[in-house]
Amino acid sequence: MASTLPASANGLPTSNIDRAAERALREEIRAAVGRLLGERQLLAPGREDEERIRALIRDRVETYQRRAATTNAPLLVDPEGVEQRLFDGLLRLGILQPLIEAPEVEEIICNGPNRIFVIEDGRKRLLPDLYFDDDEELRQLVKRLIGPLGRRLDESSPMVDARLPDGSRLNAAIPPATIRWCSLTIRKFILRAHSLEHLVQLATLTKSAAQFLDAAVQAGVNILVSGPTGAGKTTVLNALGASIASLDERVITVEEVAELQLERQLPDCVALQARAGNVEGAGEIRIRDLVRNALRMRPTRIVVGEVRGAEALDMLLAMNTGHEGSLTTIHGNSPRDALDRLATLAMMAEERLSGEALTKMVARTIELVLQLRFEPRTGRRRLVSIFEVTGLEGNVVTGQDLWLLDPQRDRLAWTGLQPRCLAKMGSKGVSYALPQVLEEGRRGMMASGEKPSTMWPGNSQVTPS
Repeated sequence: MASTLPASANGLPTSNIDRAAERALREEIRAAVGRLLGERQLLAPGREDEERIRALIRDRVETYQRRAATTNAPLLVDPEGVEQRLFDGLLRLGILQPLIEAPEVEEIICNGPNRIFVIEDGRKRLLPDLYFDDDEELRQLVKRLIGPLGRRLDESSPMVDARLPDGSRLNAAIPPATIRWCSLTIRKFILRAHSLEHLVQLATLTKSAAQFLDAAVQAGVNILVSGPTGAGKTTVLNALGASIASLDERVITVEEVAELQLERQLPDCVALQARAGNVEGAGEIRIRDLVRNALRMRPTRIVVGEVRGAEALDMLLAMNTGHEGSLTTIHGNSPRDALDRLATLAMMAEERLSGEALTKMVARTIELVLQLRFEPRTGRRRLVSIFEVTGLEGNVVTGQDLWLLDPQRDRLAWTGLQPRCLAKMGSKGVSYALPQVLEEGRRGMMASGEKPSTMWPGNSQVTPS
């Protein structure tokens, strides 16, 4: 994909003359703005303050141009670009601001001041014409961004993870945590779909799979969404949650960084968000604390953006104590990996339950695992498997693949196995046209020439009822 990122305010490349002028003007303007507003007001300026700063920058740049003209010094090639970069350097993200505003950019990576990468539609590329003057400029940018959030970055605290006001995730590290340079990663959250229908339009899944998942969510099936980083787990979770449309449902969402938009879509939904401790280490709100608090808010369902630690146990307990149809995501390369990791994370809890007990709890609690995959070659995020947990054999969770990616047709195909959760759909009065789905599945299996997979894991035979 060809990039449309601007190199400057009017699309002109940034010249060495302009960069030298910026260095000369930057400190002068910073000192003037500090006298004009004061450091505290500069951290959270209002609209009028921003207009005053723009006017001050414009005046200083015009003065520079007049002085250069009278002394036969080189004029600025792009004065508007210089003005915008000076403003962004004071109140925005500096030279990274155009990248944040570009809708096609998903992630920004700075490996020191001279190596800046962007990820667009899943593909990473280097921006050779974009760079900071030195490592200190990059480090000061990070400190300015995290200052209003009550975070710090110094030798005693060389790593920081924060959420920017626009919802982007910021992670930074400096020596001694890194070998040499300041490292900065900003991951923008781009919610590409608000419903299962949108996912069908994006070719993430097929229409028949979307109909099944919609019915499963309405029937209160517990679903675990699995996949690697950047596979679209949160987007799928948001689309699944949008199927909970009943006024009788009270949904509580729990996230480390607020990304889900269910609070805007559902009639009765409360969004809870974790918070890191401040400079003194006080004020931390853990995911586990939020899950426990959510249980006291009379929810019918709990949606956890992602389980990464001991909160996995609280999520399993919530699903087992009357909160059917709860949803969450986890990092995993396959359904089995996801289920194994869920049990392992639950073992991190202070309760110290045995692995056998937790494996049994996972097998009895999780009903469907949705496996996502990102394809770097095409840039597509796809659902490649809908896996149904069927029970426990020994200490191994067993299950069956209801949908699998058909490599010949390059689409998600029904395997022909009847899902056990149909009984739950019937008991909840959820209408679901199974015969049509089975017919589509038979056609798919005939076209692919493959038999449905009934083995998972390796030596565990699963016979559908």
